[in-house]
Amino acid sequence: GMAKDGLPYTGFLYAGVMIDGNGIPKVLEFNCRFGDPETQPIMMRLQSDLAELCLAAIDGKLDIVTAQWDNRAALGVVMATGGYPDTYRKGDVVSGLEKASAADLKVFHAGTALNDAGEVITSGGRVLCITALGDTVSTAQKRAYEGLKLITWEQAYFRTDIGHRAVSREK
Repeated sequence: GMAKDGLPYTGFLYAGVMIDGNGIPKVLEFNCRFGDPETQPIMMRLQSDLAELCLAAIDGKLDIVTAQWDNRAALGVVMATGGYPDTYRKGDVVSGLEKASAADLKVFHAGTALNDAGEVITSGGRVLCITALGDTVSTAQKRAYEGLKLITWEQAYFRTDIGHRAVSREK
């Protein structure tokens, strides 16, 4: 590996994994970055200073810092624009962002930009990730979808099944 070759790696390593129909995990990809949108729920739970953790990693001192976490469940729902992942339209005005603001709810921007009038518009396929915390997965799910319903643009769409397996295990 890299360490054996004298090239030790320090940084993020993202493993994209899916569970197949037989319940077997399959690695799809590795990346030297945060996963998107997987990171957004993680960041909702992280209470420590991310920059401090990164600096400790660079300095080889992760063993002397402790990451602090919110114990609540976190869930994120991606809002995409019509046509994604193929050809999609850009430039639609996004409304309702100011309504979707609370301590347990965060809207992460991905494919957005500002137009000449200062309005938030769509500029990519995956536009937003509406992420919420809750005492249970079902509470986080409910809160994320409540926040999501406040945000609109022409041709906005999203999956309605995010978290359904985890919610069914809670029952």
